[in-house]
Amino acid sequence: MSSLNKLRLLHQAQKNQWLKPSELEELQTKKLRSIVKHAYENTEFYHKKFKAAGIHPDDIRTLNDLSKIPFTTKEELRQQTLESRVSRGLDLSQCHVTETSGSTGIPLKIVYDEAADDFSKAINLRSHTENGLKLRSRWAVFGDPHHYQKPRWFQKLRIFNPIQISVFEPIEKQIDTLSKFKPEVLDGYTSSIRLLAEAVEKNDIKDINPKVVFGTSELLDPDTRKYINSVFDVEMIDHFGCVELNRTAWECGEHAGYHIDVDAVVMEFISDGEAADPGERGEIVYTGLYNYAMPLIRYSIEDVGVPSDEVCPCGRGLPLMKLIEGRSDSFMQIPDGRIFSPIIWTLIMRQIPGVGQFKAIQERKDLIRVLVVRDQAFTEAAAGQIVHDVQEVMGEGIHVDVEVVEEIQKEPSGKVRCAVSKVGRAI
Repeated sequence: MSSLNKLRLLHQAQKNQWLKPSELEELQTKKLRSIVKHAYENTEFYHKKFKAAGIHPDDIRTLNDLSKIPFTTKEELRQQTLESRVSRGLDLSQCHVTETSGSTGIPLKIVYDEAADDFSKAINLRSHTENGLKLRSRWAVFGDPHHYQKPRWFQKLRIFNPIQISVFEPIEKQIDTLSKFKPEVLDGYTSSIRLLAEAVEKNDIKDINPKVVFGTSELLDPDTRKYINSVFDVEMIDHFGCVELNRTAWECGEHAGYHIDVDAVVMEFISDGEAADPGERGEIVYTGLYNYAMPLIRYSIEDVGVPSDEVCPCGRGLPLMKLIEGRSDSFMQIPDGRIFSPIIWTLIMRQIPGVGQFKAIQERKDLIRVLVVRDQAFTEAAAGQIVHDVQEVMGEGIHVDVEVVEEIQKEPSGKVRCAVSKVGRAI
């Protein structure tokens, strides 16, 4: 699929947001019927799941009919082979395959074929372009270097072409790069942007002055939003999503809530097994509408939000949600003063084979315990790799104790935090 097609998809996505709610629901329902039929006919996992539940795709005619389908959990997917979860005949060598662990520390392979990847990027770009990103903006993105992709031809013309800032780089190097680049748009992991803001303020740096700041992948708490806004003199825009579905909701300049990308996903809010009412807290359950390579239907993401029946003053037809709880962990400060954001642990640990679940606990500035629930692929070599990789990022002076455990205790919220520090940090 050509890069021109990506721009065409972006143009269509930009038009979709202004459709009437009834028109968006009609579009969403049409896509839902198609993906359900495809999943039943082309994936072993959903064919068996539907059969076991006594459901046929013809039973799913409206959005309300989704409740007939059992939920899909991350643990359930992890127990399946990748081949049973993807569409029959899919050429994985032609697909984008990534892995997530997220705040629960449980890894899962996710597959996008070219068509799904193109559509996903268009949905992602929509939330950016609607909030100030221009074709040739100087755009800097904090991210994981393992996920960097080669620039496309249009990016070589500086069209939607961000520079990548590795979250593993020392803050001094990040500042040096950004001071020279002078980004107009700053984007990426919220905790990394917070650390940058702290360094900019502390060192009175004058030449990093973005016009727009986007946060993603982690919960944006009110204190962090207020702090970043103050340092950079912006009104930060927050994005919501996950690796499995990519961008699913985003703020516009009105900050009235998060616009749900209903032309890309169905987002349900479930409380005690039933649909939550507007204003009621519920667990988010997704059905993806475009990834035919690896369909996800009624997928429980373990994040929490609140559906809203309010109408955004911006006039977009995309409905709103209120985000009240998401992925939130702890920063860690080590003896030399460097501070690491919680996202670091996700990026390190998903490279380690055999890790079923994990939790990093900072006991002292120079001591970190890493709890690991192993799966079949875990070996002594994997334990050694954890120590090596953590010390490679944080320094050889950091003691790393790896403990294999049967279970990791959940927080009162029901989630497992992947990083917790018992040590205060100087800001």
